[in-house]
Amino acid sequence: MEYRDVAFGYVPQAGYTRLQWNYEGDIKGTRMFTGQTMDLGGKDYGPIPMDAEPQVLFEALAAYNGHELFGEPPTWCLYEALWGDDSMHRRARHDHGLGISSDGLLTVLQKACSWDRIEIAVEHLQAPAAWQAGMHVPDPCREGEWFDPVLVQAGDVRTMLRAADYLIPEDSTVAGVVVDLLQPDKARVAKFIEHDLTPLQAEAILEWAIFGYGP
Repeated sequence: MEYRDVAFGYVPQAGYTRLQWNYEGDIKGTRMFTGQTMDLGGKDYGPIPMDAEPQVLFEALAAYNGHELFGEPPTWCLYEALWGDDSMHRRARHDHGLGISSDGLLTVLQKACSWDRIEIAVEHLQAPAAWQAGMHVPDPCREGEWFDPVLVQAGDVRTMLRAADYLIPEDSTVAGVVVDLLQPDKARVAKFIEHDLTPLQAEAILEWAIFGYGP
């Protein structure tokens, strides 16, 4: 299937999501850090105007898939999603003044895997990408089953932090932790990651970014 348009969103109960569509009415949603997809065929939806809003298309996609988001019924309003184009995706991946280093991002990822509820296999590389990892997460709907590994690099972990920053409620115990990780002071962020960030906090942050919900 050929898709001509794309949007990326921070979506409650879906996490960081890519939405693709074409004018014929074909729509595809992808949960970026699990690889899960939802599809809607053009014959079931009809032509899509050029000025279509991603939120409208995503809601139509969810409705077609049994009013579920990647196999799970949503428990709160979808209107809180934040959508942007490919430029938002590129900006989310790059530092743009963030103090967290590539090594710091890897440490966040490794701490999140301390309890084996998320698994990674890290491969160290030469510049410009210092490392990459196959990230393996469990299916929350099927006990004992795991999604296929998704390849992540430093930019993807930055994206996870930015997604979590939007998706985590202000009253969550990890809301302030994300704020500390997104500070511009490199020394302060490095010290926080080494001495203050706990594995449970790191895991919770990734859960919010990956699935759009968490503890």
